[in-house]
Amino acid sequence: MIKQLFSYLKKYLFLIIFVLFLAIINVVATLLIPVLIGQAIDLIIGESNVIFDKIYPLLGEIALFIFIANLFGYLYEYIMAFICEKVVLNLRKDVFHKILYLPLSYIDSNRHGDIVSIVIADIEQVSNGLLQGFKQLYRGIIMIVATLIFMFVIKWEMALIVVVITPLSLFVAWFISKKSHDYFEKQAKINGELSGYILEMVTNQTNVKSLTYENQAVETFTKINNNLYDVGVNAQFISSLTNPSTRFINGLVYALVGLFGAIFVVKSPSAFSVGKLSSFLTYANQYTKPFNEISGVINEIQGAFASFKRVVRILNVSNEIDEGIKEIELPVDTVEFKNVNFAYSLDKPLITNFNLKIEKGEKVAIVGPTGCGKTTMINLLLRYYDPISGEIYIDNENTKNIKKANLRKAYGLVLQDTWIFKGTIKENIAYAKQNATLEEVETASKLAHAHSFISRLPQGYDTLISENSGLSQGEKQLIAIARLMMLEPDMVILDEATSSIDTRTEKKIVNAFNYMMKGRTSFIIAHRLSTIQEADKIIVMNDGHIIEVGNHQELLAKKGFYAKLYYQGIVDN
Repeated sequence: MIKQLFSYLKKYLFLIIFVLFLAIINVVATLLIPVLIGQAIDLIIGESNVIFDKIYPLLGEIALFIFIANLFGYLYEYIMAFICEKVVLNLRKDVFHKILYLPLSYIDSNRHGDIVSIVIADIEQVSNGLLQGFKQLYRGIIMIVATLIFMFVIKWEMALIVVVITPLSLFVAWFISKKSHDYFEKQAKINGELSGYILEMVTNQTNVKSLTYENQAVETFTKINNNLYDVGVNAQFISSLTNPSTRFINGLVYALVGLFGAIFVVKSPSAFSVGKLSSFLTYANQYTKPFNEISGVINEIQGAFASFKRVVRILNVSNEIDEGIKEIELPVDTVEFKNVNFAYSLDKPLITNFNLKIEKGEKVAIVGPTGCGKTTMINLLLRYYDPISGEIYIDNENTKNIKKANLRKAYGLVLQDTWIFKGTIKENIAYAKQNATLEEVETASKLAHAHSFISRLPQGYDTLISENSGLSQGEKQLIAIARLMMLEPDMVILDEATSSIDTRTEKKIVNAFNYMMKGRTSFIIAHRLSTIQEADKIIVMNDGHIIEVGNHQELLAKKGFYAKLYYQGIVDN
């Protein structure tokens, strides 16, 4: 994890070295001030022993070093903030990029809210921890080393007292940090769980209210929230012990330095003056200050590392594998399944020994009970998932040998669950063709029978919409269909694409689909008979097997499984 963090920092190696230089100048200038103050003190000790001629230059030097220390300190803070925020910027970009290229199986098997929490909350925690923790740590180490050098130069015997007792402070900080780290890791995990649950409840408010699930939802939320509270209290309490514990030990160091320093002054004032004691006490405080500062931000550091561990975990997931090297030429002629076997879970086979050949231009409907494998076939066609065994061919070319991007460009897909993003209607429809003109967008909308309702909107095609913009599910689906019309793909996949559209509009859209799909291969998953009856070939599936194949009339004549579904009126997806 540390190695991965430094892989982001090495891009700014020059700036880090420059910041090191700034920190050294800042620390040295800061540490020279107590020396000058000590010299000034020695010039005012004793009766009638105030030497103003020597004090005034010292005051000027003190003012100069204060200015230098503050100037370089400001530059240090600014550049460190720049480096940390750049690291977080790149980290967030890499995580978002990773999400886009993750296998669909990972997205399906993890709560979406938890993934969103990693991108937003966890990376924000990393940002806070980096900015606060590393800023203090970087300068603190330099301060500790430089202060030790100054103390050994002034009085090495007293410097040894500080060096001997300091490890005790480090041990206390390490011990408490180790205990608190586990709690911060649990806190990050539960925070992701809570984010996922909130997202589920917010995005499914209609179901929550219709099922009167509000009280149960509050109970579940309260349980997770209380768990987060308990872990958070322990994490904050244990980490908060670091600061007072180290301050106690540092106070002990300061007291011992004062005691032994006073003894040295009394015994040999010429060798160790009051001014030097004053400087040494300042250094003892300066030496322990970095430990206090680091312990003060230990919760941010611990939280940052716990969150960074979650970020690293998603970054280390393998991208979607694409071993294909070939590209298919459009248009294509045939699609064929050969002895395909597939299961999402190896102990629960879904599709077994699946064989099917589809000729160019055929309109294929896939029907069967819920869970029979209809949508899974679409996942296999688009290579969202690959078969456990068997092959799928396009024009006699194994799809595993074809580049996924090239393969997917051959298909146009409309799902039952429509996707609308925040933007204008034109931008939503032209999503598959970014440089499309308004005329092209309108043509596609007219084919999808969406033009009339779009024209009635206040700004027409420039109307801003989103998932919760007030459009009906049917209107959103018409926009998604218009998006497909814009794409003009070689093959079309409709997965319950007209499920939210009224029968009258559906008939018009089916006619538009028929026009668009003329000469194109199409796969239709649907339960509405108006769509199924017009198919050239109806594939009836049950338990992952093709049990019947034929057109509507042929299958009814067989009086088999399809006829049973048809007459019972339960043909569904």
